[in-house]
Amino acid sequence: MGEYDKVEISYPELKGLADAIEDGPGDRLARTKEGGKIDHEGQRRYLERYHEIAADDPIQQGWDANENEFHAKTKIFSVLADAMEFELGKEEGRAAVSRARQRQGTEMGTMMAERSRAKGDRLSLNNFFKEFWSYFAWSPKLDTERYFEDDGNMAKYVLRLNCPIGDYLRDNAPDVEFSSNFCDLDEHIAVTYNPNIRYSRKRWVPAGDHYSELIWELDSDDVLD
Repeated sequence: MGEYDKVEISYPELKGLADAIEDGPGDRLARTKEGGKIDHEGQRRYLERYHEIAADDPIQQGWDANENEFHAKTKIFSVLADAMEFELGKEEGRAAVSRARQRQGTEMGTMMAERSRAKGDRLSLNNFFKEFWSYFAWSPKLDTERYFEDDGNMAKYVLRLNCPIGDYLRDNAPDVEFSSNFCDLDEHIAVTYNPNIRYSRKRWVPAGDHYSELIWELDSDDVLD
């Protein structure tokens, strides 16, 4: 943390539980786990405490209460994505779904960037999340970490949350690449808003984890006007 001028940790206890988890490193988007098994017990301990802390959070309450709806909507995606593979063949069908999700992310990221510029805002992480959370207002944002450089630029944002969408994909998708066509939307949005944003997933529910840990990074020098 020495490279950052200021750090804001929403719940140090949750960060401590997450940092103590012992599991193999994932790749850039946590699609695979190498060098060890997933620490299911450590992740369960984190998630149990997460739910205790989040019990009174209205957004988390809505997120959890609508689990069945999230499962149903994810099933619709899965049925359509599977149909594309059946009709076009696995390789081309899956590529078509990937292109469709990328177009969606490009449209959303472009719209968010236009809104920021219309307000006179630069394309920083600070301003990205103003637009991102206005669209995804229904998604939990309880356990976060924010890292700032000395000029006030938010250089890193970490989000951990449970995910009923990921639960469905983990239990029903044929493989993690199939699931990534759903979840890569976050990255498509971010890199369209500002192509210098670095997005990664340290943990990811469709790959077998019990919660997801998402990371966005952007240095001051890479903020765009």
